[in-house]
Amino acid sequence: MKGKLLHLLLVMALVFSVAMPAALAEDVEEVYFFSSIGGYQKLLEGEVANWNDTVGAEKGIRIVMETNIDNYGTALETMIAGGTYPDIADMYSRSEMLAAGFVRDLYTVPGVEAEIERFKPYLSQGINLQGDKLYSMPLELVPLKMVYNAEIFAECGLTEPPKTWDEMADYAKIITEKGAGKYYGFGWTTMWAASYQRLLMKSTIGSVGRGWFDNTNATYDFTPWEPGVKAIARMYQEGSMFPTPMDQHIDPIRNRFAEGLVGMEIAPSYDVAVYNLQFPANFEWKVADVPALTADGLQYKSLALNRGNVSITTWVTEERLPAVVEAWKFLHSRELYKKLYANSAIIPHEADIIAEVSQQGYENMLKNWPEMSDITNYTVEPVRPDRLLTLEGDNYQTVFTNIMLGDTTWENEIAGLNDRYNKAYQQAKDDGIISVEVYEAPYSAGARE
Repeated sequence: MKGKLLHLLLVMALVFSVAMPAALAEDVEEVYFFSSIGGYQKLLEGEVANWNDTVGAEKGIRIVMETNIDNYGTALETMIAGGTYPDIADMYSRSEMLAAGFVRDLYTVPGVEAEIERFKPYLSQGINLQGDKLYSMPLELVPLKMVYNAEIFAECGLTEPPKTWDEMADYAKIITEKGAGKYYGFGWTTMWAASYQRLLMKSTIGSVGRGWFDNTNATYDFTPWEPGVKAIARMYQEGSMFPTPMDQHIDPIRNRFAEGLVGMEIAPSYDVAVYNLQFPANFEWKVADVPALTADGLQYKSLALNRGNVSITTWVTEERLPAVVEAWKFLHSRELYKKLYANSAIIPHEADIIAEVSQQGYENMLKNWPEMSDITNYTVEPVRPDRLLTLEGDNYQTVFTNIMLGDTTWENEIAGLNDRYNKAYQQAKDDGIISVEVYEAPYSAGARE
């Protein structure tokens, strides 16, 4: 009997010891982080995993990270509609979601006071702030530039990057004819919601000095972008784009460039990580200014996207908030920002981080990062109320795509396009949707140095 009892006690002890890790695992608080970051996705995932295994493990917190690049906004809306809510998400540019109350005001969140003080000099209305509410902290500045395949240029006798969009269309035709189906002149997509906005209009503010919504006089005017839209239409209709922009998402288009199948693309600075890590380009490629819209050249400073970091959503219960705050603080930590900058992933607002990393040496610097991260002639972007408008008729993405396809012309569309947007803005203003202090603040890109 004593032997049987001893055996039973040993078995129970063994079961208890094996069960302990499972019991501890149940005590881990999982924080769901939904991200739109693609350029340095693997790097960020690695840092999250390291935090989970060290600091997170000590605190009983685990970040579960999911990334969607091509259709982040749609995926987020679908997620919310389906009742699956992220704890932390990229929300800084989603005015409609902020207005719907999906994001916590950081001024009311305990435990983030040090971060608010640290980032205070860099907070921007419409990006981090909406009136007197704070929804995100700054993450990075993202200059918009052009990348081109220097080997294809050499084969085609092109000795320098194009100076204007019309010249870029000329180059694209030369490259495509020389490539004879092996490569094409220009990479473009209409399937990415940000294509016309970011890769055309934002990238050419150096030619215009303002956005398509002019914050200074609270007016929409797409007129200056006529040369760019017509150049895109010409490249499509002449067959100078990689086929076909109607069914290529942004990452496949980037991959086509990395495979040596495309001569030129417009590229945000995070594409350095794309072409070095995500889709390594095994050829000589270079970085240049985005071509000007006209022969007048780039008279104003070009645009750097002013990206906010992730927000804490209102679906987080008070009971879970401390764990979510700890995960949020890690995603804003100076150590993570230094790591990301040292690995050519972000350009932080804080000059001392850049200086510190520079002194330590760029041992992990990626190819073309010095050229891509140079923001000497760049300024932060103005805010726009586009997402708050209810249009009667086609938006600019649809209009520009129809012009590209040859189904209509710029001349037939521009007056109606401007009119629709201005009427929608005035209606949103009359309905009390527009915060005048946010959207009607004077903006100037400033002259280039």
